[in-house]
Amino acid sequence: MPYSDTDYYNHRPTISIPAPGNPNAGIPLVNYYEYPILNGYALHPKLQPLESIYNRGDLALVHATGMPHQIRSHFSAQNLIERGVVEKSGPNTGWLGRHLASSPAASSSAFRAISISGNVPVALSGAAQPLAIDNLNDFGFDQGILDSGYPQVLAELFQSPVPFYGTAGAALTAMQELQAANLASFPPANGAVYPDTALGNKMRQAAQLIKSDLPVEVICIDSDGWDHHESLPTYIDLSLDELAKVLQAFDTDMDVGMARITVLVYTEFGRRIKENLSLGTDHGTGSLAYLMGGGVNGKQVISDWPGLVVDEENEDLVITTDLRSVISELLIKRLGGTDVGTVFPGFTGPTDVNAFDIN
Repeated sequence: MPYSDTDYYNHRPTISIPAPGNPNAGIPLVNYYEYPILNGYALHPKLQPLESIYNRGDLALVHATGMPHQIRSHFSAQNLIERGVVEKSGPNTGWLGRHLASSPAASSSAFRAISISGNVPVALSGAAQPLAIDNLNDFGFDQGILDSGYPQVLAELFQSPVPFYGTAGAALTAMQELQAANLASFPPANGAVYPDTALGNKMRQAAQLIKSDLPVEVICIDSDGWDHHESLPTYIDLSLDELAKVLQAFDTDMDVGMARITVLVYTEFGRRIKENLSLGTDHGTGSLAYLMGGGVNGKQVISDWPGLVVDEENEDLVITTDLRSVISELLIKRLGGTDVGTVFPGFTGPTDVNAFDIN
C-alpha cells in the first residue's frame, strides 16, 4: 500500500492497512533505488514471508502497472492481457506463444512450455504443442498398462495423417519423459513447506519439474479467488497469506537454483480506488506485479506513482508502467531475446524499466 499517499486512507477509510508504526500496520519497504520519499510503500502484513526475499534483493514490485484498457469483465480483460493487446482486434495467439514460436527451442522436448492446469492458457496459444497437465502425479499410465504394450499401440495409431496425431504424439512423448524424470525423487528441499492448497501444489510440482532437469523454459500457473467485491479484509488476508507462503516455499525449495528462474506474478486487472458499501472493491485497471528470482533488480518498487485522485471520469489506479514494458524486458534479458513487435504488435512503449540485469 502507498501509505504516504493520504488519499489511500481517504478513499478506503474502513479497509485500508494502517501505516507503519501503528498496530496491525503494513511492513515498510526500503527502496534501494531511492525513489522520492513521497512514494512510501509497505507490504500487507500477510505478505510478511516475502519481506526477507525483498530485503535480500531478489524481489521487486511493479506498482500502477497493467494493460491500458477500460474493460470491466474478467473474461474479456484476461483474454486481452494474455493475447498481449489492448483492443479486441489483433492476433488470437498469446504473447508467450508468439515469443516461443519465434525463438529457437533448446531441445525437442515436449516440456518446453507447460501449463499446470486443465487447459492451455491463451498466453501460450501459438506455441508448438504446449502441454496442459492439471496434476503431474496423475499424468501417465500405471505399470500394468505399460507392461501390456498399450502405449506402443497408441503411438502406432496416432501417426500422420491421422487427425490430432501431433497433439497425441506430444502427449505420449511427454508421458515417457515424465516417467523417466521420476519427479517423486525431487521432494521439497531445504525445509520448504508448501501450503496444501491448489496453488501450493502447483508450485511444488513446478519446482519438481525444474529440479528434474527436464528442459522446461516456461511454466504457467493460475490462481483464482481474488475477486473481492465484499468483505475484502477477510478474503484478501487468505489470498495474500497463501501467495506469500507459496512464493517463500518455492524460493526456499529452489535455493541457489533461483539464479536461473524468474517468477512473474500478475493479474488481468486491478481494483478501483474507493472501497464500496460492501467493504470490498470493484473492477478497475491498474494493479501490482511481482518479480522474483534470478536477474531481478530487487529491493525496489518500480513505479511512477500517479496518485489516487478520484473524479467523475476516473475511479481507477492509473497505469503508468505498461505491463508490456516489464514483460518485454523479461523476454529480452532473461529468455534469450525476442522480437517485441511480434510479441506485442502495435506496442511502442519502453522495453526497459530497470527490472532485470542482463542474463
